[in-house]
Amino acid sequence: MYSVELLEGLFVVVIIALVIGIGLAIMYYLNLQNMLKEIHPSNRTIAPTNVWLMLIPLFNIVYGFIMYSKITESIKNEYEARGYDDGGNYLKGLGMAIPILAVVGIIPTLGSVASLAGLVVWIIYWVKSAEIKKRLMSSPNEGANGGMSSNPDILD
Repeated sequence: MYSVELLEGLFVVVIIALVIGIGLAIMYYLNLQNMLKEIHPSNRTIAPTNVWLMLIPLFNIVYGFIMYSKITESIKNEYEARGYDDGGNYLKGLGMAIPILAVVGIIPTLGSVASLAGLVVWIIYWVKSAEIKKRLMSSPNEGANGGMSSNPDILD
């Protein structure tokens, strides 16, 4: 039998890992939300706040396919509106790989490898989306209204 001390230690490790995981997820979704906020509303196909729906267990498996494709469309729309043409796929491949690897991670024999690959792809997506956010922040958000603010209370 396992000693009480061993079980308590295991419990503490699990709680610490859970807190770290949730903290990283919050920082990741905050990055995605801020990136989407830099995209003009007329170019968005997803609201920035919708990224938080990914925190819902099980729902996030299905919603991941929807969210990442909508983020790709939003980036593409914004890049086209700003006249950027880098010939990229606007994170489409990485975005689709994340939910696919999450689903494959459920399969017992492939789960460990898929989970590790998913972690690597997730980190790469995070870095790439942060780069896109910085690029969008460094240039004026002209979008569909020619640089004019969408807020009528602000004098441009």
